[in-house]
Amino acid sequence: MHHLKRNTKFSILAFLIIVLSVTMSISTLAKTEVYFSFYDIPQILSTTSPKPEVRTININTASQDELIKILKISESLAWKIIALSDELEGFKEPEDLLQFTEITDLEWEEWEEEEIKIIIE
Repeated sequence: MHHLKRNTKFSILAFLIIVLSVTMSISTLAKTEVYFSFYDIPQILSTTSPKPEVRTININTASQDELIKILKISESLAWKIIALSDELEGFKEPEDLLQFTEITDLEWEEWEEEEIKIIIE
């Protein structure tokens, strides 16, 4: 009988330890916040990144703010582009921007990757 009482106490103690461990695990998981909707699942499962929206900018008519926002360039470079465009009575080719030392081939490639289309009108 004494042996049975000891086994019961041990079983209850083991059960309480298991319950406490499970409760702590659930509590830890509950604190981990994961937000997504079912509409996000195709994007999550997709192996390709979403294609960026094509943005077009006319460098002969764009404002300083448009140049800064779309091309992600500095205020002073945007001002230089506008000043030279005015002086030349407009650029002849989009690649004319490459005459600015601040603009590199790498930036030009990034604009193409980001679907930024530079036009002349």
